[in-house]
Amino acid sequence: MLVAAGLVGVVGAVLGIYALTERSGGKLWFFWIAPLLAIGFALVMIQLMVMYWIKVGRLETKGRPRK
Repeated sequence: MLVAAGLVGVVGAVLGIYALTERSGGKLWFFWIAPLLAIGFALVMIQLMVMYWIKVGRLETKGRPRK
């Protein structure tokens, strides 16, 4: 799950940056928002991945405390 979230985040960021830099003429005025939405989605996925690791992942790797 963590790997999938990281992969989606990285791919979304790359595609968003590509769409922002690759501008060919003749597009409608609202096409500028698509790269920003892709970059925002990527950042949300990366944030979810980090928070999952902080709240759940570290506890899973440590295991239960032994008596």
